This record gives sequence, C-alpha cells and structure tokens, in this order.
Amino acid sequence: MGTEEKERKISLYEMLPMMDKQRATKFLIYGLLIAIIFGTLLMISKSIADNAYTWFLLENQQNEMSYMEGLYGYNDYIVKLERATLIYYWMEYQVVIVGNIARIGVNIGMFFIAIGFLSFALNDKFDEKSRRIYLILAGLILFVIIVTTFFSQISVQVS
Repeated sequence: MGTEEKERKISLYEMLPMMDKQRATKFLIYGLLIAIIFGTLLMISKSIADNAYTWFLLENQQNEMSYMEGLYGYNDYIVKLERATLIYYWMEYQVVIVGNIARIGVNIGMFFIAIGFLSFALNDKFDEKSRRIYLILAGLILFVIIVTTFFSQISVQVS
C-alpha cells in the first residue's frame, strides 16, 4: 500500500501544470484578455438594463407626440406602445442571460490566470519568496472563482 500511495502522489504532482515562464505568461495574458472582454460585456449589459426605463419613457413620449400630431391613429399608437413595452422588458431581462454567460467567461479567464500563477509557483527557476507569492495569488484567484460561483449577488460599491 505504501508504494501505491507514493505512485499516486507522484502522478498527481506530474499532472500539475509544469510550464516554462513564456507559456505561463501567455496563460496570464490570455486569461486577462478573456476576463476583461467578458467583464466589459457584462458592464455593457448592465448599463442597457439600467437605462431601459429611461429609453421606454423617451419612446413612449415620442409615440404620444406623434399620435397627438395626427401622424397615425389610435390603433397604431397602441401597437407602438405594446412594442415599446416588450422591448423594455427584453432590455431589462437580457442582463440575466448575458450576465450569466459573462460570469462564466470571466471565471474561465480567471482560471487561466490561476494556472499561470500556479505554473510560476511550481517553476524552480524562481526564488522561494516569489514562488510563495505566486502560489498565494493562484489560491486567491481560485477562492474568488469559488465564491463568485456559489454566491451570485456579490458586488463592490465604490463611493
């Protein structure tokens, strides 16, 4: 049994991402790019949802003014109002769909970053302090991934 456990530990260690500095740096850069792109997508989606009611009010006022000026009848006015209401609801709801997709994309990007830092921590060419810092950074990033996966309404307010 002792040799089986030793073989299992060795095989687990060999499964860890042993990369050179150049490839680990590529993982960090690609992870940052993925996280930034999906994070930007999430912020755009939230901005659309936050401004949906303002758009609805402007569209409704434009519709009322066109109706009052006699550009179209009451039936067209109701149809345009219903269409604007439907678009407003879609603008409000799209943040759920896009937000979940963006959250997955950001987590994938952070996973690439964590693998890059873990590879730096396992690289023998770095001194012991740097390797510890890289290991701590990889652990923190994995912790953030786990927390944001299980708890979806976490936000940071800057005032």
